[in-house]
Amino acid sequence: MKVLVIGIGSMGLNHIKVLTQLKKENLVTEVYAVDIDRQRLEIAKKQGADLVFTDAHDALPYKPDLGIIATPTGLHYGIASELIKHMDLLIEKPITERLSEAMDLYRKSQALGRRVLVGHIERFNPAYRALINEIGNEKPMHVETIRAGPLRGNPQSYGNVLLDLGIHDIDLVLNMVYSDEVKIIGRILRGNPVSTAWALLNVDETIYILHASWDYETRIRRMILTLRNKYYEVDLLNKSLIHNGTRHMIEGIDQLRQELTHALNVIRGIENPIIDITNAIKTLAIVEGMISSKSTINLGELLR
Repeated sequence: MKVLVIGIGSMGLNHIKVLTQLKKENLVTEVYAVDIDRQRLEIAKKQGADLVFTDAHDALPYKPDLGIIATPTGLHYGIASELIKHMDLLIEKPITERLSEAMDLYRKSQALGRRVLVGHIERFNPAYRALINEIGNEKPMHVETIRAGPLRGNPQSYGNVLLDLGIHDIDLVLNMVYSDEVKIIGRILRGNPVSTAWALLNVDETIYILHASWDYETRIRRMILTLRNKYYEVDLLNKSLIHNGTRHMIEGIDQLRQELTHALNVIRGIENPIIDITNAIKTLAIVEGMISSKSTINLGELLR
């Protein structure tokens, strides 16, 4: 399995490091890196990349099986539109900056028969997985999430705080409670681009309160759930689950390693995708609905 990583920033470099480990285990045969910055490419080579390129087109003759797009969000669509002609893709979240772009990628993936996975890495968080195992198919009556901390880097690279942070929690909630129709009861958005957001949503009769912010000094990644006779708190950052007042520390394999191993197995046909382009489109539709002040998002109509 040959893997091409496009964008050797901090996340792209993390991909290179894990892929190099997986290469030692014979799960990957070659690792290629692409970036316009030659210094970053030198770092990628030191971390284990077999070949490096300043243009992704130069890597195509080597026939990568999987392309990982880890560039700033605004570049995702243009790069993915070209690479999808040649390989399956794993795109860091959010899949694209705009819903219309994601929909176009979906149509292209369907026409070409390509798999498009999306890097919502919190799906692989051991504390979240422990929660899912605990609640099973029972739907929570109330969910509250807070994801906050100082912004690292240029806000233009992330779009806004909902695309950067909030979209993670929206995906986690939709995975627990899915509905064809999501109602946005209220929202408060601050900053330009939006740096702090509060929203109140109704997802299949589950009340969901979201808070995402770049304006905190302390990093917070937390969920609270109320079921009929159960109460849970999840600390996604410190990997703990509190059930009815008792805290349980949750151990697990590195999330990025899990995500990449899963992606490779999906490409091989061994596993079904945990999160693909359709999930990413639905989360992006909710974010776009919040920004544009929609009251109802018809998720069931998006992919018809």
